[in-house]
Amino acid sequence: MCAAALGLSVIAAGSAHAFTAIRLAGAAYLVYLGVRALLDSRAAAAPERGRTPAREAEIPSRRDGFTQGLLTNLLNPKAALFFLSVLPQFVDRDGGGSVTRQIFLLGALDVLLGVVYWLALVGVATRLRAILNRPAWRRRWERLTGGLFIALGVGVAAAG
Repeated sequence: MCAAALGLSVIAAGSAHAFTAIRLAGAAYLVYLGVRALLDSRAAAAPERGRTPAREAEIPSRRDGFTQGLLTNLLNPKAALFFLSVLPQFVDRDGGGSVTRQIFLLGALDVLLGVVYWLALVGVATRLRAILNRPAWRRRWERLTGGLFIALGVGVAAAG
């Protein structure tokens, strides 16, 4: 949102090299997340096979979760292009005040709605936590999401 308001996303949209670099970095990050989820699912299954896992299951800290979410958003060129292409349609250029200020306001509304949505989603996930923390469900979930992330990463890298 800030990049769109300040015109920086215009550079990414206008430069094929910048857009490609952001897209490939995002694709690589998705593949990394997918491989990590698959490895975590294998490590969780190791005790059942009589082996010791390479590392104990870790509960990510709030900071790790925030960092992972931030990187996912920053490396997503579609987010910048969304703000660049959608928000200007709602800007009143004829007497509505500063275009930059209007885009910041619209972006802030988007962020506010996103926070409400994600808080609701986290509330539902918290209630499902007991089910999802069962080892068998957790392995299945990590395998599913790992495979999906890898497929998305490969798809993003191949799209061009």
